[in-house]
Amino acid sequence: MRRTKEDAAKTREEVLTAAAEIFYENGVSGSSLEKIAKRAGVTRGAIYWHFKDKAEVLTALHSEIRLPQEAIVDYAIEHGHDDPLGLIEQGAIEVLQILAEDEHQQRVFAIMILGCEFTEHLTDAAQRIVTANDEMFGKLQKLIEMAHERNTLGPLWTVDAAARGIQCSMNGLLAEWLRSGKSFPLVDVGERLIRGLVGSMRCGDSR
Repeated sequence: MRRTKEDAAKTREEVLTAAAEIFYENGVSGSSLEKIAKRAGVTRGAIYWHFKDKAEVLTALHSEIRLPQEAIVDYAIEHGHDDPLGLIEQGAIEVLQILAEDEHQQRVFAIMILGCEFTEHLTDAAQRIVTANDEMFGKLQKLIEMAHERNTLGPLWTVDAAARGIQCSMNGLLAEWLRSGKSFPLVDVGERLIRGLVGSMRCGDSR
């Protein structure tokens, strides 16, 4: 039984790896379970053992991308942090460093940012991305509200504007890097961008 569970877990991992490649190459609408099965070297039945349809595969891909910084952010929101803006800055830069070296995560982010169709009537996949963005925006709001309460948020920034600025800067940076075929050094450009943006949000030298 243990071996069966190990085999099932391995198959699931192989399917998700293949799905990331197929979605990345063809876009979500241009991909199919048949293509994913062929790339993974499994039958469609093996995929259906784990996922009921393409949308579930996409959801699983999105769910598996949970960077260590997310746990730190959640803890800071619950228990407080002496320098919320510094935490955002550090976490954002570390995310860029991880993504610059991990091709699988690059594919997943490309799928989420570039591969789903956003229309007036959102598909399930696109709606999940919108929901995830909303959740991250909410977390940024809470951290920046902590900075505001500590009087470390500069007077030119509101909580909502600062949270939206950070989120749009990160999403836009990643989207342009991926869209351009990774034509510029993500970490170098991103670190300058994030340090400059967060620095503009600080009330004087609050560190």
